[in-house]
Amino acid sequence: MPELNALPCSEVLMVLVVLIAFVFVAVPSVKCLTFCDQPDSSARLRVIGGTKATKSEFPWQAAFVSYDDASAGLMCGATVIDEYWIMTAAHCILSKTRKSYILTGLQTIRNPQHTAYTKRIVVHPQYDASRIANDIALVQSKRSLFNSGINSICLTRNDSSLFTSAKKGLVTGFGLHIVNRSLFGIRMNISNVVLKTTVPIIPLGQCQHQWWILSGGTVTISNKQICAGSKLHGTAPGDSGGPLLVHDAAGRLVQVGITSFGAGGGEGLLDQGNYPGLFFQIL
Repeated sequence: MPELNALPCSEVLMVLVVLIAFVFVAVPSVKCLTFCDQPDSSARLRVIGGTKATKSEFPWQAAFVSYDDASAGLMCGATVIDEYWIMTAAHCILSKTRKSYILTGLQTIRNPQHTAYTKRIVVHPQYDASRIANDIALVQSKRSLFNSGINSICLTRNDSSLFTSAKKGLVTGFGLHIVNRSLFGIRMNISNVVLKTTVPIIPLGQCQHQWWILSGGTVTISNKQICAGSKLHGTAPGDSGGPLLVHDAAGRLVQVGITSFGAGGGEGLLDQGNYPGLFFQIL
């Protein structure tokens, strides 16, 4: 299938209409996605179990942060998909305040290159917080996000063909990571730098069965969700809204999912092979 980046602007808008699955009247200003390059696909891919990303490795990595009146903040991951738009998880938007910002140019979370005010937020109208269904939202910036070293992620019109060949994905974010392990337990902290790790894609049927047993039948996984993770490799609190990426046939990174939710507790965080992480499949 052709990539979004190669389509005329009018078709890009229509693809985003399909992506969010409702009439996109509120978003007349989406422009062409123009960036598709990525680092050498042979680079090391080593967030739980993650290693540091280089400064220019993920130029689309963004964060959506909201602060309350006491200056306490809540952060989610996001990706730049257009000059003025980021994509994140719908559940991240529930924390929106009058002090919500888009951060880009993120080598360290405490020192972003650029901070932008939000102009508009569009949440999937069928988002269901109780089931974490349709967990996707788009956020518009008040100014251009395309600054030095910042570009948009690759998307495709149909990512189903990627799953027939992709055995693993790549996740990035600023979530919890393991600081040290000892006989007394595991200590984890929020990362100040972008971390990356590879995660095996778990077959949907297997994941549905695992979550059915883990939840006592209270959690149902749909065909619009992707399951991924393994022992000591996966996502963690703080990674929500960030990307699940796979390599296409040309070796480029393409976003196919949005970090959505996972099992709580230490065992659930550390063994995401038996407690799979869940991602919303965007197309």
